[in-house]
Amino acid sequence: MIATINRLWRSPRSESARGTAFATRAEPSVKSDALALPKPPEVLEPHILYPRNLPATFDRVACNLDHLTADQAAALRQRVAESGLHVEDVAKELGLTDDNVQQVLAVHGCDIYVDARHFGTPRLLTWEARLRRAGAAPQLRKVSAQELAVLRQQRGAGQQQDTDLQTLTLARRLIADCAVLVASDIHILVREHHTEIQVRIKGDLRTVSALSMRREEGERLIRAMYTGLATVKAATYNPLDVQDAQIAGDALPGTGLSSVRIVRGPAYPVESGGGFLVARLQYREHHEGALKADAFDAAKRLDLRTPKAPGGEFKLGQMGYTPLQVELISQLLRRPMGVIVVTGPTGSGKTTTLFECTRHQARLFPEKRLVTIENPTEYPMDWAIQLTTESERFPEMLRMTLRMDPDAVLLGEIRGVEEAIATLQAAATGHQVLTTLHVTDPFETFSRLVMLDHVRLAMEVIANHTQIIGLIAQRIVPLLCPKCSVTLDKAPEPLPDYMLKAMRSWGDLSEARVRGAGCGHCHGEGIIGQQAVAEVVVTSEKLMQDCINDGVSDARRNHRAREGSDKPMIAHAMDLVLAGRLSPVDAERSVDAIPMREDV
Repeated sequence: MIATINRLWRSPRSESARGTAFATRAEPSVKSDALALPKPPEVLEPHILYPRNLPATFDRVACNLDHLTADQAAALRQRVAESGLHVEDVAKELGLTDDNVQQVLAVHGCDIYVDARHFGTPRLLTWEARLRRAGAAPQLRKVSAQELAVLRQQRGAGQQQDTDLQTLTLARRLIADCAVLVASDIHILVREHHTEIQVRIKGDLRTVSALSMRREEGERLIRAMYTGLATVKAATYNPLDVQDAQIAGDALPGTGLSSVRIVRGPAYPVESGGGFLVARLQYREHHEGALKADAFDAAKRLDLRTPKAPGGEFKLGQMGYTPLQVELISQLLRRPMGVIVVTGPTGSGKTTTLFECTRHQARLFPEKRLVTIENPTEYPMDWAIQLTTESERFPEMLRMTLRMDPDAVLLGEIRGVEEAIATLQAAATGHQVLTTLHVTDPFETFSRLVMLDHVRLAMEVIANHTQIIGLIAQRIVPLLCPKCSVTLDKAPEPLPDYMLKAMRSWGDLSEARVRGAGCGHCHGEGIIGQQAVAEVVVTSEKLMQDCINDGVSDARRNHRAREGSDKPMIAHAMDLVLAGRLSPVDAERSVDAIPMREDV
């Protein structure tokens, strides 16, 4: 990454009349005086995580940042040696502000994570004193044993050094170049093995191809922005928590920024060090960006490209969806806002359908951002920021997600009233939300939401076709083996009369079949695979008015009678039954009781 910095920004730009890639004051360079830390007691080592080396002592870093003169640094060392006081406290005596101290500590990088069971022990305190005598300013962080294990895995071999001046320089210059282009947001995505940086310009995300980073370099860049540049932030940087921060515009002179608002935290795969940072760039009034030549240079340095779209094709048709259903869903996925609800019981394939929908959406619009909230994460999505949280924190996490500059949000499941309200609010603020709900019929989505809260989720509130834009109901049905399935007259167990009567109302039963005894073709199972049967509802103003005025049952019937509407799910199942591909017994067990056709 340091080589990348040198290549991209070998000569800092001077301030122009209307904008600049970087301030005129040159960045201080770190002298090659790395500090090797004294080792802890052997019995303590398994219970702590610490950097083996630091870029420099506290006083040297303060000098490099122009917070202390050489004489003041010497006085600082002497005062600490004589008094035994913490170097941070002595630095404040010499005139450093709290923000100055935090900036030094961010570069100094001496955070030490300690298993809570060993925090405050005599061995730890003795070692801490040795570190201070060596010129370090250790910041002890109490964590659980599980958190320590995750942090140790994230750091990996050779990753003990925290933020250094080169990374801090990169963070400043990245923000400055983005400001030249009047970017609205910066996204830093730390994946399992690499880090990807994207910026939003004129509404679309672009990948910063010039910055190719390993995972650990991305972690350091995030830490540099949060601890080294932010002036308003939590007292402690916790890699496993979602945290907010803000960088004052004064810390980024010449950029035209009034502030930079930050949200950062862990993301899938958390166990392998996954994380994210989203920075919202807020400009001073009347800021118009840089001169055209400066903007061209900044874009060239960053080498902005359209994000890579996932490969493959839309697989819903292969999964069993009809051409009409695929067309209706494609229309929904192109809508900029609104809620799309996939319904069905556990095991009906809702998550797989959502995955295919979001992947297709990423192929259509690779420049848009999807953020998912799941528990647990089931499918890795390279095109998304995937968050994991406990069920009770879903509403809180969804509200936080809206500060992460998403275009679309995937919420694993609506379980309660707060999640439902937060979902509708997200749609009302201009986002598309994809989610699931455990109801047996797509139209029962409205009844279920009303049951959650008769006041806040009254039918008059939720029946809005601009908010809930689509409903998708789905089941998974087994497909009969063509070699050993048998016609109805040869069925091992005769079908009940009520079922046969209902089936005859749907059409000719000569091709209908049921499971046979099994054969080599199907490995003795009687079936050769599975497919989805579904119903897709694109909501309309008329449908919603019917729900309010006439109730869900009449609204359902009226909608299905309208031209261009999809058939009921059981009707699609009966198409398979009459074609001899689905046993009527399996249709009833997997979808619903077979009704008389005139009753549908």
